[in-house]
Amino acid sequence: MRAGIFWIASGIWLAACDTHDDDLRSWIAAARKRHHAVPAAPVQAAATARFRYEPGVRTDPFSASKLAAADEGGSGTGLQPDLRRAREPLESYPLASMRLIGSLRRGREAIALVEIEQRVYPLHLGSHVGQDFGKVVAIGERTIDIDELVPDSGGRWVQRRAQLALQESR
Repeated sequence: MRAGIFWIASGIWLAACDTHDDDLRSWIAAARKRHHAVPAAPVQAAATARFRYEPGVRTDPFSASKLAAADEGGSGTGLQPDLRRAREPLESYPLASMRLIGSLRRGREAIALVEIEQRVYPLHLGSHVGQDFGKVVAIGERTIDIDELVPDSGGRWVQRRAQLALQESR
């Protein structure tokens, strides 16, 4: 008995859905008539002058002397990171993820305490930190000064100063 009622209700429901289908088809047909795509005409490319490279007449654009002259022409400071030294653990974290939580003094030696991912690490003068070849150059009561080596747009290494400041509350 229940199965018969189910099949009758399903048939009525499907019949009701069929009437809305005609409205949808007529709306789609009207929309297609109103909006039709017009293909754009292709843009003609501007004519360019032809250039033919003749090996014996002109300077080779890939010659080592030409590249060396271009390299010497800049105002580079000659700075370069030491890529052969072993990397320290804190060099795998960006400076933005580090939080200075305090500093200590043992005689003349200053030690800064830095928190990274809920772990505290000590930093000394000369410690390497950050992903841009940073080196701790000064430890104060409320700040740490870090000199980083970053490449500029010309491919030369330039030095920039970064600083971590003490954060009182989190």
